Amino acid sequence: MAKIFISYSSKNKDFAKRLASDLEKLGHEPWLDEWEIKVGECIPSKIEAGVYEADYVVVVLSTSSVKSGWVEREWKTKYWEEIERKKTLVLPVLIENCEIPPLLKIKKYADFRKSYDVGFVELTSAISPTIKKINIEGVKPTEYRSDISALLSKIQARTIPLSQCIAEALGIAQKVKNDSLERFCRNELTGWDQKKLEEYPNEKPNYRLIEVFVSFFKINLQYFGWGENVSNVFDYMRSDGKNFLPWKMLVPESVSQIESKRHVDPQKEIMIITMREKNIDPQSKTPDAPILVYARADSYMNVLESIRVELTKRLLDLLASIENKQKDNNGL
Repeated sequence: MAKIFISYSSKNKDFAKRLASDLEKLGHEPWLDEWEIKVGECIPSKIEAGVYEADYVVVVLSTSSVKSGWVEREWKTKYWEEIERKKTLVLPVLIENCEIPPLLKIKKYADFRKSYDVGFVELTSAISPTIKKINIEGVKPTEYRSDISALLSKIQARTIPLSQCIAEALGIAQKVKNDSLERFCRNELTGWDQKKLEEYPNEKPNYRLIEVFVSFFKINLQYFGWGENVSNVFDYMRSDGKNFLPWKMLVPESVSQIESKRHVDPQKEIMIITMREKNIDPQSKTPDAPILVYARADSYMNVLESIRVELTKRLLDLLASIENKQKDNNGL
């Protein structure tokens, strides 16, 4: 997979972090200053090394980034290397209308303005991925390509529920005899239970993990000090490690069940789940003691988006494998 340096303005930090996280889920190695530069380290030196070692520099284009001297220096360093090597190394992504730098105007950009998912597919299609070996013996190379492409469009356009997209992907997986994709689709449609996790330990759906805090104490959500901002509640729990334990919880419900969850404002609401201590610590001396699990209200919707990204990745891999098969058959 590729090493990807993400060049962005601090005002676009949330977008950059989401992009880096999604690229990481696909197996790439994103370089984000917030992740890579530690306190006391020389910022210019770390950035220079990150750009030099990167296979690609992704430039996040926005009104603020095109005015940033830091961003310009980062992508231009790779741009001159691109000229020397005669290979595409700088990948622009457009997140809002802005004046695109002259040197980048001639490049096709990944357009995130209307849809993050569409832009993400455009970007990842430009990055040379390591394609998993998929069994497509006996399948005509040109067969199913249009079906996969059409399904990818539906997934990104959100014209139908994600559960229906997965059902269509299941049909394709069965036709091409792709056991991995078929198993993924079945598990997503029926939900994940402990038996499935134990049967396929190497296929644990980490994309379904959400950040939660576990505690025996109940948070007073009416406390004036929160300022009606859930982020303040989580900051408090994060700072009180004695009474609130951070944990990664797997969301096991089927995709259709997750889709049925109501949409909420994550800034105003918090999700509280009651569990038993044995669910957190199987060796607990008080296994049936009740505990509270706190999570952001939009956690389930974030899981849904992670499943969408995972399905997109698997279909892109399958499509690339079929296209590579066609090239091999044509003697290319």
